[in-house]
Amino acid sequence: MKILLTSGATREPIDAVRFVSNVSTGSTGVALADALARAGHEVTLLHGEGAVRPCAEGVVCGVFTSTENLGERLRAVLGGGTFDAVIQAAAVSDYRPEITHGGKLSSHADELVVRMVPTPKLLPQLKSWSPRPLRVLGFKLTHGADELARATAVGRVFAAGGVDAVVHNDLREMGVAGAGRTFRVYRSGDSAAAAHLAGVGSLCGWVDHWLGGA
Repeated sequence: MKILLTSGATREPIDAVRFVSNVSTGSTGVALADALARAGHEVTLLHGEGAVRPCAEGVVCGVFTSTENLGERLRAVLGGGTFDAVIQAAAVSDYRPEITHGGKLSSHADELVVRMVPTPKLLPQLKSWSPRPLRVLGFKLTHGADELARATAVGRVFAAGGVDAVVHNDLREMGVAGAGRTFRVYRSGDSAAAAHLAGVGSLCGWVDHWLGGA
């Protein structure tokens, strides 16, 4: 299959040298890109500027900056109608500065006030940007959520539309390396996770299986 994958953080500019971002390294997305390429899929990875890079041979890479830029890249690439699935693992900013200042703001001001406004949600639009049917896998991050809070957060992703399955992880668990880190997989209509996956390796195996129609 031909897979489009995103990873890493967006950078929302304040001025020409400063930006608002998040802590994502893109490591999960890169692990998926490497594993899927080694499994025989054709993988294109769009990654944030500061994200880690894939190791597997054959992964085609491109870079994105802001949420707006990522949306433009996704629209252009999907518009060609050549992809079978999208895995949206990028950590897309929920907010951006309302105004981007040209040049560099003074570092001697008494204070700097930045008004933040919502960014557009990209995940619900992916299928509409492709002239052929797509399978779409999204990701949802929470912090210290219990089972009900996880299900509620994931339910909002499905309610927005355009996604076939969602992988959930929690910030409190993200520092756990190897098989100790838990990924929970939800399918549309599920009130509870359909699978609990221990570690990134298990996630990669599940995604490969899911791409095969499971």
